[in-house]
Amino acid sequence: MAISEYQKNGKTFYKVYVQCRGKKHKQIRLQKLIKDIESLATARREERQWLQELARQVEKLEGKGLSWSEVLYRWEASALSGHLGKKLNRLTVKDHMNRMKRYTHPWLDLKASDLNKADGRRVLAYAESLGAKKSLLNSIKSSINLVYNWGIEEGLITGSNLSGKSPVFGLGLDKKEEKLKPILTLDEVRKFLLEAKLQRHPWYPIWAFAILTGMRSGELQALEWGDVDEKNGIIRVSKSFNKRINATKCPKNGTWRNVDVSSQLQEVISELKRERINQQFVLPQFPEWKYGEGGKVLRMFLERIGIQKDVVFHTLRACFATHLLSTGVEPLKVMRMGGWSDLKTFQIYLRMSGVDVKGVAEGLDVLPDRCVTDNVVPLFR
Repeated sequence: MAISEYQKNGKTFYKVYVQCRGKKHKQIRLQKLIKDIESLATARREERQWLQELARQVEKLEGKGLSWSEVLYRWEASALSGHLGKKLNRLTVKDHMNRMKRYTHPWLDLKASDLNKADGRRVLAYAESLGAKKSLLNSIKSSINLVYNWGIEEGLITGSNLSGKSPVFGLGLDKKEEKLKPILTLDEVRKFLLEAKLQRHPWYPIWAFAILTGMRSGELQALEWGDVDEKNGIIRVSKSFNKRINATKCPKNGTWRNVDVSSQLQEVISELKRERINQQFVLPQFPEWKYGEGGKVLRMFLERIGIQKDVVFHTLRACFATHLLSTGVEPLKVMRMGGWSDLKTFQIYLRMSGVDVKGVAEGLDVLPDRCVTDNVVPLFR
C-alpha cells in the first residue's frame, strides 16, 4: 500500500496503490490503483476505503464472505453438473432448492459463515409461521445440513468461529401428538371390493391389485404383461411411473423385487387378460390416476357405499401390510414383497396390526380361579 505524489500539467496530484492477499489461499491477490487525486487527505481516505473493499472481495473469493444465497446457487450448479459425491436427479435438486429459497429466506443475504444455532432456530420458527408441519421441518433441516456441509467440504464456508456443523444440526422439533392414520378394516376391505365388482366399477382391478400386492401407485401404473410370470406365480416389479416427469423410472428404493401371485390375484389377472391382453399395460390407464387423483376417486366410491374414512390411494398399500401381518405372515416377507427397505418406516404397520404386542399379557395370571369363587358362600345378602 502506498500513496505517491506526482506532477501533471504543473499541478500536484496523488496516486494510491492498494493490494490484498488471501489469508488461506495466498495465490489470491487483488490490486487497485487510483490516480489524479487532488489532495493528500482524499488519497488517505481512498486508501482506507479500498483496503476494506479489497479485503471483503478476498474474503468472498476464499469463501468466508459468501452469502447463503451464493452458497445455494453454487451447490445447485455443482449438483446439476454431477460433481457431488452422490448423484442427485434434477427433481431432487429442484426440491432442495425450492425448500431453501422459500424457508431460509431470512438467511439469503447473510454470510453463510456467520450463521449460528440462533439463526437456525429463527429459520425453523419462520418456516412454522408459513405453515410447515413436522415432516416438512425435518426435510428443511435435511436440506440445510446437506448444502451447508457441502459448503464446508468445498472450502466455501470458512472462518475461525465455525463449529463444523450446520446451524440446524441437533435442533429438536416439538413433538406433536401422533395421529392414527385411517385404514380400512378387513370387513370394510371385503365390502369395498365386493361392491366395486358388483357395480362393475372401472377401477375395481386397480384397487384389487393394490390390496393383493401392496404395490405402489406408480408401480401399478407401469406394470406390463411382460412383468407377469404366471408359470412361476410371480410379478417382477422393476419400474414405476412418475407423474412429475411423466415417465417411468426405477422403483422408489432403487431395486427390483418379486411379488407373489395368490389364487385371488390370479383370478383378477385372468379377467384382465380376457379384456386387455393386447394392451401394453396390465391395468387400465385413467387420466385421474395419471394426474394423481386416485385418492379422490377412491374416497368418492367409499362414501357412496357408506364407508366414511379420509383415506388416500396409498391406504390400500397399508391395508395389504397390516392385514397380512395380522394373519401371522413374517414381517420380513411382507417387507420384501412390498418393497420396504427401512424397518423404521415399516414399524407403523406392525403397530397397526397389533402383532408386536399380541399375546404379551397372556402370562400375567392374577385373577382368582373361577371354580374357587363359584363355591364361595356370600356372607351378606
